[in-house]
Amino acid sequence: MKKSKYLYLFLGVMLSSPIMAQSTDGDLFTPEMALYAVIGMVFVVGLIILGVAYNVFHIINTIIRNEGEKRAKAEGREYVPEPSLYSKMIQSWTNTVPLEEEKSIELDHEYDGIRELDNHLPPWWLALFYGSIVFGIIYIFGYHFAKIWPLQDEEYRIEEAQAAAVLAANVAAEGTIDESTVEYNDDPLFLAAGKGVYDQSCATCHRLDGGGLVGPNLTDNAWLHGGDIKSIFKTVKFGVPVKGMAAWEKALSPKQISQVVSYIYSLNGSNPEGAKAAEGQIYEREGATVDAVVEVAVDSAEVVNTDGNE
Repeated sequence: MKKSKYLYLFLGVMLSSPIMAQSTDGDLFTPEMALYAVIGMVFVVGLIILGVAYNVFHIINTIIRNEGEKRAKAEGREYVPEPSLYSKMIQSWTNTVPLEEEKSIELDHEYDGIRELDNHLPPWWLALFYGSIVFGIIYIFGYHFAKIWPLQDEEYRIEEAQAAAVLAANVAAEGTIDESTVEYNDDPLFLAAGKGVYDQSCATCHRLDGGGLVGPNLTDNAWLHGGDIKSIFKTVKFGVPVKGMAAWEKALSPKQISQVVSYIYSLNGSNPEGAKAAEGQIYEREGATVDAVVEVAVDSAEVVNTDGNE
């Protein structure tokens, strides 16, 4: 009785999960979770149906056997049960001879008391053997003679062309964005998308606030590889392998790179607490006013003031 209660409780949870997933905005009840719940429910229901079918089949066989025993007893003969469905299936797939009839297929060979039987190959083995021959004929004809299906090298070229078409469609949809055409976009939604890319891909080395950790500070006016929007795009796209910065051109689309570059560009002057010291050459943006410009050479520690005095 207790097992039945647990079973009903489990089924109730499985049945209610898809409904809860559709009506809840939480992370737990996502569409994927609903799909898993439905699959699990179907699996459990299938097991229950198989269990019920087995019990019903067992009950029917028991009734048939009892009736056969009663009839044989009434007729004064020994009851011989009919082979089960499983036994008949195994017999049809293996083509074995019953143990009591093995004398009929014994050969004259005998060694150390072991006699050889003239068994036939099982039907399942013959089906696989002849099926492989048919498959081989179809394969050779379809791939090498009729050219119905492409060979591996041709299939590779087809997939390459499909990938190129998808890439061209994406470029057409987003426009041609590269290091020569990119421009700063201060649209809040555009910058928010760039922040999402930055937090996921860049914050590990440059901190969430851009103050620099393993990588340099992105909030000041000093840049190692150029501080204009096009130079930043180029740095993100191709990376700086000698400095350990990966190239992001394969992981991010041109639009995503332009978004994260605009976001990085917008961090200028935010001056987060604990930011790294300036590194590289000073880049002064148009219209910016700098009271004191400090130049930090990439391979030098020289400090130069705005008046040119060292």
